[in-house]
Amino acid sequence: MKKDADLIILGGGCAGLSLAMQLAELGEKAPRTLVLESRHEYVNDRTWCFWGHPDAAMSGLASHQWSSFSVSTGTGRIVRDCSAAPYRMIPSGAFYAAARERIARSPGTELLIGNPVTSEPVREEESWRVMSSNGPVSGKWIVDTRPVNPHGSPQPHLWQSFLGQEIMTEKECFHPECVELMDFSESTPSRILFLYLLPFSKNRALIEATVFGREPMSAEDLTPALRSLLAKRLGKTDFSVMRSEHGILPMGRRLVPPHRGLGYVHAGLAAGGARPSTGYAFQRIQRWARECSAAVARGEAPLPHAADPLIQRAMDELFLRVLRSCPELAPDIFFSLLGNVEPRRIARFMSDRGRLSDYAAVITALPPGPFLRELPGAVLAGLGRSRGITREASW
Repeated sequence: MKKDADLIILGGGCAGLSLAMQLAELGEKAPRTLVLESRHEYVNDRTWCFWGHPDAAMSGLASHQWSSFSVSTGTGRIVRDCSAAPYRMIPSGAFYAAARERIARSPGTELLIGNPVTSEPVREEESWRVMSSNGPVSGKWIVDTRPVNPHGSPQPHLWQSFLGQEIMTEKECFHPECVELMDFSESTPSRILFLYLLPFSKNRALIEATVFGREPMSAEDLTPALRSLLAKRLGKTDFSVMRSEHGILPMGRRLVPPHRGLGYVHAGLAAGGARPSTGYAFQRIQRWARECSAAVARGEAPLPHAADPLIQRAMDELFLRVLRSCPELAPDIFFSLLGNVEPRRIARFMSDRGRLSDYAAVITALPPGPFLRELPGAVLAGLGRSRGITREASW
C-alpha cells in the first residue's frame, strides 16, 4: 500500500475521529484525509460525559442523562438539581459507529484500521512520510492524536487515574435519576480517592475508582481500591461485570513533544483536549475539531488546541497546586464547591463556558487560606506557561 493525502491523522480515537467527521461533512471542500488507527476493531471501551447545554455537540448520541448529582464525604452528602444543564453520557460504541458511518459516506476521507505507525514521521521536501504496517503514506499535513510519552516532557501537577466496571446486580441497588459525581468516603489524608457512579437503572451502573495523584496508576494499581469501593457500596449483593475501562489523564501542563516542523500539530487528551482541572474532554475536542477542519478547508495548516482564557488557566493552575500540596483538603474543597455554587454555574464553569460571575461564585465558595498560600507560585507559573502556549499555537 502506498497512499497520498492532504492530511494524515495519526490515531482514530475521540480526537482523530472527531476531526475526520468534521472534514467528511465538508463535501467537495474536504481535503483528501487518511486516518491511521492501530486497533483492529472498535469496542465499547469507554464513556464520555458532559454537562448539557443547547449547542452541545453530538447530544443525540447520549444514551443516558441525569437531572441531579451528589457529592459525599465521610461526614455528609449533598444532592443538587442539575435539570437545567443535565449530566449526559455518550458510550464510545455509539460514537465509534456514528464516526465510521459518517466517514464511510465521504469519498475523500478514509479510515484505515489495523494500521499502526511503525516509525516516526519524516519530513521529505514539502510533505510528510509515514511508515505504517501496510506501507508508506505521504501527506502535506499531520495531526497526531496518539498518546504522548510523558518522559522528557514537563510533568503535570497531578494525574487522574481511574478504573471502572459496568456491573449488573441481582438486587436493586442504585438510584437511576442521580449521578454520584464524587464520594470521598474512602479518601485518606495522603490520597485523593473517590467513587464515581453512573446509574443506568436500579440494578445496572458504571462504578469507577478515581485517584488524583502525583504518579499515574495502572489498572492493576487501582484494582484494590475498586474492589473496596464495590464491597462497601454493594455489601454481599451478587453482581456480574459487563465490561471494564481504565484511563489516565494529565492534570495540568500539556505533554506535547518538541515541535517537529511545518504542518505537524499534536491534538488529543494530552495536548490540550482535556480540561486540566477536571478531565472533561469531549466537548472541548468537538470545538477544536470544528475549528481545525474550518482552517484546513480554507487551505490553511491544521490547528492545535487553542489556549484557554487567561482567567481559566490561572484558576486551574491554582486549583491543582492546592490539591497537590494539600490532598487532605480535597474532599472538603469539592464538597464546598459543588454544594455552594449554583448548578448552572458549575455546568458552565466545567464546560469552558464560564462567565465572570461564574468565576466569582467559584472563588467565593472555596476556602481562602490554602489558595492564597499557593497564589504567588501559580501566577509566576501561569505567566511562563502562557508564553509557551502562545509559541505552540503559532506553529
